[in-house]
Amino acid sequence: MPGEEKNMITIPTYMFMECLKNHAIAIGRSATDGCGEFMAGGEEGTLEAFNCAACVCHQNFHRKVEVPPPVREGAKKRFRTKFTKDQKEKMRLFAHKNGWKIYNAGDAEVRSFCEEIGVSRKVLKVWMHNHKADKLPAAADAATATA
Repeated sequence: MPGEEKNMITIPTYMFMECLKNHAIAIGRSATDGCGEFMAGGEEGTLEAFNCAACVCHQNFHRKVEVPPPVREGAKKRFRTKFTKDQKEKMRLFAHKNGWKIYNAGDAEVRSFCEEIGVSRKVLKVWMHNHKADKLPAAADAATATA
């Protein structure tokens, strides 16, 4: 069902890359064997599967890298509305004038304002909700108070 996909937990998948085991630790030096990638030394589910077939080291000695999950076909990225500085300033003044509530303005006034700045009513409503904590610039606040 489509609703179940949102609640699914994705288990990260890992690849084990080059071996980092220091073979010269006993003499105070650093030397690795050059194994480039972990290859399981046995069948999955057996203890031998944890040892590398190339260098015979345990997989914990190999660098662990998380592999990103594949992008599902048909998955769409959410569209994000971009506003110009002029649009933002006009919306801020409009919102301040109406107490940051879209229903305080008349329907005709909101429709006219949205057409003027080129955004839909829904976009304006979401923007007002997301920015109601913003402070109005002092110069604009003084201009609104005198108007």
